Amino acid sequence: MAKPGAQAPASGVAVRCYRPSSVLAGYITFFYFVESAGPLTDFLYPEWGNVRFALSGEWFVEMPGYPLYTPQDAVLYGPTDRHGAVSTPGGKCFGFGLTPIGWHRLIGGDASSMANRVTHVGHALGCDGDALRAAILADESDSEILARIESVLQARLATRPAVSAQVLAADRALRNRPATMPEFAAGAGMSERTLHRLCLRTFGFPPKRLMRLQRFLDTLGLVRQAVGEKVGEALGEDYFDQSHFYRDFNDFMAMTPREYFTAPHVLMSAATEAQMRAGVTLSFRLPDPPG
Repeated sequence: MAKPGAQAPASGVAVRCYRPSSVLAGYITFFYFVESAGPLTDFLYPEWGNVRFALSGEWFVEMPGYPLYTPQDAVLYGPTDRHGAVSTPGGKCFGFGLTPIGWHRLIGGDASSMANRVTHVGHALGCDGDALRAAILADESDSEILARIESVLQARLATRPAVSAQVLAADRALRNRPATMPEFAAGAGMSERTLHRLCLRTFGFPPKRLMRLQRFLDTLGLVRQAVGEKVGEALGEDYFDQSHFYRDFNDFMAMTPREYFTAPHVLMSAATEAQMRAGVTLSFRLPDPPG
């Protein structure tokens, strides 16, 4: 059973986060419920895979290259290396994030084929996604929904092959923050060509893109409350200077840090508070693998 979470109200938006059970730790980042009493639009960070069910109202996602205003009822999000936006006229949704190891184990297949894509969840979790959503809609509480989804995901784990040593090695090497391809390949214990193929299949992106993305997300986790000169102070050794970070920010977010950080973030602010209350990490760093 998932561990208790917490609600964080913010301007008509409430977010509740719950940690996964020990069986799913390392595969699932956390479960979340979002409720909005009225219209809501907010940015999304680049992230790993995600599954989301609309429980009431209509929910929409906007990403470069993705059709606008497509209702999101029961959807699977692939890993992304660009910003997006979520919007609703008001409603409630439930979802959970997948680590790269979680994607590999629970979803399977080539992650690069789903990179920056959103699709109907279909049978990706080993059951009919629409039937699962209908069952969730009939549940009366967070605890009932969490018990149901935990059961579905644990059953899915039981049917899937174990994570290979190569995948675990690449995951560990990426979490160690390699600065170059040779360093990444050496840390993973494989050739650069093998690492390239494995990263596309497991993480959705080639190694060099992954290293840049992980560096950016790690730094974004430190500076997402900073603007102007404070951004430079928070960069540490990951970037040569502020302009170096700004270039990556424009690449991954398609806007300047000032444009992003000075915009209202009702949903993200509520989510941050909920994560803190539930004891969920606020870092964008890859979590430790299961076991």
